[in-house]
Amino acid sequence: MMNKSKLLLIVTVIVVPVFCLALAVAAVLVGFGLTSSATAGNNIDEAAIEAEILNIAADYAASGDLESAQSRLADLSLPNTGQYLSFMLDRFIQEGRSPEDPDTQNLFALANALGATSPSLIAAMATATPLPTATSLPTETPTPTITPLPTDTPVPTDVPATPTQTPLPPTDTPEPTPTPGPTNTPAPPTDTPTPTPPPVDFRLVDAHMLPNPSYNSCPGSHQIFVTVLDVNGNPLDGITVEDTYQAVPPHITGEKGPGKLEYDLWNNGFALHVTKKADGAPATSEVTPKLSSWDEDIPNEWLIEANYCRDMNDCVTRKSNNQLCRGHYSYEVTFQKTY
Repeated sequence: MMNKSKLLLIVTVIVVPVFCLALAVAAVLVGFGLTSSATAGNNIDEAAIEAEILNIAADYAASGDLESAQSRLADLSLPNTGQYLSFMLDRFIQEGRSPEDPDTQNLFALANALGATSPSLIAAMATATPLPTATSLPTETPTPTITPLPTDTPVPTDVPATPTQTPLPPTDTPEPTPTPGPTNTPAPPTDTPTPTPPPVDFRLVDAHMLPNPSYNSCPGSHQIFVTVLDVNGNPLDGITVEDTYQAVPPHITGEKGPGKLEYDLWNNGFALHVTKKADGAPATSEVTPKLSSWDEDIPNEWLIEANYCRDMNDCVTRKSNNQLCRGHYSYEVTFQKTY
């Protein structure tokens, strides 16, 4: 029978090398798997980017650590991080996602912290209505003119008194017969001039681009907010407003609040005017300039005033390099009845 020392020698020579070989093979396979996963991770598609953005937004909503969120967003190498978040949130709202959806709320909180939100996105998140309601323009109250009180003329002092005259005794002079005065003949009535009617029923009070709250960003909204007032400055419902080419259906004031209506501006542009009164009768109106979502249609002066450009040279450069907010501009328009 084989003694114990020989048996131990056989185990050492055969079993131990096989076990070491198995460990080496396992290490190679694990290393290969990790390398493959890292290589596959470099090919991140748009869905993966949006999923990572939602993860970053969720972590920010839980921790409030904006610096960490910005660092993680920078690792994604987005061309314009604020604009990307704004467009992504705008698409969520257009797709009908509820403002109560956690992903939508987290994304809005992160975009707002980065200054990439807009009045329209804030209003959409505050209510279930997807589009914001424009604030009506206040009417200026005329300042009354104060008429100065007349200054009292001082009475001169030390004026000698007028001597009193002694009346003469009456004479027997006959009193003259009074001559009747001329009879006043009433003048013929003067013709009252007929007031000249105003040239149009509605005048254009205001038309301007809504300002960009943060330079080098895009608010994300794309609407024309219209208000119609009566001659005294009160909201006027039932008034029809159309674009001059009738490319889109007309809208009637009152649809979005007293005296208000809205037009969506989807990669297009048009001019607006009032076409019908509240009773349906035709109306004449002044016409707005073209209100466009295309960069090349918008005057540089408008873009500078609305904080999309610093100056003329900046506008020319940003237009040529497509660095503006094509398709995402909003306007406010106010018409007022002239009588």
